[in-house]
Order: sequence, then C-alpha cells, then structure tokens
Amino acid sequence: MTSDDVLFTIERIRDPKVPAFNYRDSFNDVAAIETPDASTVRVRFKVPDAQRLLAFNLPIVSRAAYARAASAADVDRRPTGSGPYRLEKWETNRSITLVRREGAAGKTASFPRVVFRVVPDSNVRFRAGARGDLDEFRIGRDQRRSAESSPEFLAKNRILKVPQPVTAYVLWNLRHPFLADPRVRRALAHCWPREETARRLYPPDGAALVSGPYLPNSPESDPGTPPAAYDPALAARLLDEAGWRAGPGGFRTLGGKRASLELLYPVEQSIYGALAEILRSAYAKAGVELELKRLDWAAYSERADAGEFDSQLTARVFLPPNPDPYPHFHSSQFPPRGQNYGFYRNAAADRAMEMARRETDPERRLALYREVHRLLASDPPADFLWGADQYWGISRRVDGVTVSSLGLFHFLPGPLGWRPAAQ
Repeated sequence: MTSDDVLFTIERIRDPKVPAFNYRDSFNDVAAIETPDASTVRVRFKVPDAQRLLAFNLPIVSRAAYARAASAADVDRRPTGSGPYRLEKWETNRSITLVRREGAAGKTASFPRVVFRVVPDSNVRFRAGARGDLDEFRIGRDQRRSAESSPEFLAKNRILKVPQPVTAYVLWNLRHPFLADPRVRRALAHCWPREETARRLYPPDGAALVSGPYLPNSPESDPGTPPAAYDPALAARLLDEAGWRAGPGGFRTLGGKRASLELLYPVEQSIYGALAEILRSAYAKAGVELELKRLDWAAYSERADAGEFDSQLTARVFLPPNPDPYPHFHSSQFPPRGQNYGFYRNAAADRAMEMARRETDPERRLALYREVHRLLASDPPADFLWGADQYWGISRRVDGVTVSSLGLFHFLPGPLGWRPAAQ
C-alpha cells in the first residue's frame, strides 16, 4: 500500500458517482492532496474541523486493483487488501470465507480460516449457536433467559453483555405534508408511552432514553431537555393547533386529506416489529393512521437511503469521540449527496452544527452541541428513542474476547485479537 492508494481512495470518496456517504462529507472541502513520496500523504483543507483526524479512520482501496478490473463491481466482489486475511470464497446470501495470508500468523491472525454465515432469522441463528455451530452470535432479549437457564447452551457458550454505540429513532420525512409542521412531530412523540415500552422491549434492564441525536448520558446532551413524556392530551392539543381535526372513523383530516403515514422497518429486527405495532396502536388513538411496511434489509436500505419513505425505524452508529450530527441533519446533506434522509432543514441548527465543527475549544464545542440538541428537540427531525446494550453468545472454543465502551467490534484489536481456546 502506498500514498498513491490513499490519494486514489480519497478521489473515489469525493466522486459523486461512488456511494461513499459515510466518508464523503469529511472530504468535501479538500483543497489539495500531495504525495511527495510513497509513504507520505499531505491533505490540505479549506476550513478547520476539530474532529478532522477521525476522517482518516477509513479503509484504503487499491488503485492497481481498479485499473486491472473490467469494472468497479468486479473489484467489489474480489476485494484487494493488505490485512492478515484475504477473501477465499463469497457465496451470495450464504457466506463469506476469509483465509489467513501466508506469513500472517500471530497476534492478529490466530485462526487459519474465518467464515461469516448469513443467517437473517434470529431464531435459526440462536439454535445454531446453541448447537455449537457458531462461534459468535447475537442473542435476542426474548432468547436471553432461555440461554441463561440452559446447561447445554452454557456448556458450549458464554454470554456477554455488550455496550453498543447506537441511538435508535423514528426518522420522519419532512417532505410529507403531514410531517411538515413541527407541532405534528412533537405530538407524535407525546402520544405513546416510551418508558413503559423500553421496559417491555428490553428486559430486564430496559433501555436508556434519549431526547436528541447523541448517545445516552453523553456530555453533549443538554441536561435540561428531557425525553418526551407520555401525554395524549398534549398530543391531541398540538394536532388540533396544527389544523388536524378528528374526522370520520376517528382519524384526523385537514383539507380533505387523512392523517396517514407509512412506517418502514427491517424484517431482521424483531424489536422494531414489536415497536412498530405499539406505535400503530398509539397513533390510532391520537387519530393518526400508521401503515406498517416490513422489508428485507436490501429493500429497506434502498428506500431509506433514497429518502423514499414517510417514516422509518432506524439507528445511528457512533464512533466516539465524534458525536457530530452534521452528516445526518444539516440541510446540505440531502440524498443523494449525504445522509440527511429525512430532508430536515433548520437554519439555526445548521449554523450551530457548522460552528461546532470548526470550534477547537472543547468547552465551547460542547456548548454548541448542546445548543444543537435543544434546537432539534424544539423542531424535531425524528422521534429520538433510546440506546441499549446487546447480548452476545461467544463459543467457549474462543479466547481473547474483550469488550470496550465501543462494543465488541468497534475497537482494536477487536476480533483480530481473538484466538483458539487452549484445549
């Protein structure tokens, strides 16, 4: 890997034809890239960014691999890398097999072969893990008690409670006429019992509620902005003020149009399915129709990333220490350019997010992030829900598994530090 590969990677990230949404915003303001020698890259930017170095936590792709390939898709199916493993086999929708490179054995390549199996159904996955067919797998909340009480399961696996740097929310598409009024969006947040729901969906600990775009209990969250309380009367009053009055059949109308939304959620997330039913029932009591659209991950992602939805259940993955909400809620980030999939626009929030990015003093930047929190609470782009830990089953055949505040996978050495258990 050389500096020319780094240059090529950034060029691809900046290419609007390449779907590199997760990285592009960090390189939008590149002024120049220099490669004075094979091991040196110098990138110049037009404006300062307090979190700029985090932009370079990214994979590097090979210029030579793309040059010799018939198409970019060909490289996607035969990726080239410099890590301790290389791709051996890819069976679409079934498995991906990696094999250790020659000479790579050691602390970061303890296993000669690693197989990732595609098992969308959580019950099938749990049964496979219980039989000992998997070395790591997620355990659903409804499966945890069964796992803990099974001597056969515990003989083969240990259970880890793992933090996940994720905030879940209901994202609203503000191009929808019903959702254009912030009073409507605040009403929807008040019409369902989130505390009770969190306890039901995430036993035994519940979930940590949030009222903004940051992780639970993060310093960026404004302490004076609590989560929306369950208040059906307030929800009804806000909907009345917005002009949506009760009509035939109990559903609200305005200008002859019914208060109706579609909610997208992925079939792979069983908790999302349960939450969707709770929301449908609560919205109906408030006079709002909610139509549930359950999709497989590929179809869900395609519609969600294009902004082709009324509302969607989703989650934002953080990589602390960067809590920047800019890629998700700044008005310059509408798709296909960025990840503001709900087409949210708030001039005051835009200014605060821009200032926070450029502020190098930590205390002043923290104050700006809290201002963003307050602005997004008063004019919400989403119904911010919660964050919750996960449970994982880890085979007793594997040692070296450690957990950090970033979870099981988002830190080094992570799985590269795993090794076969001593026999």
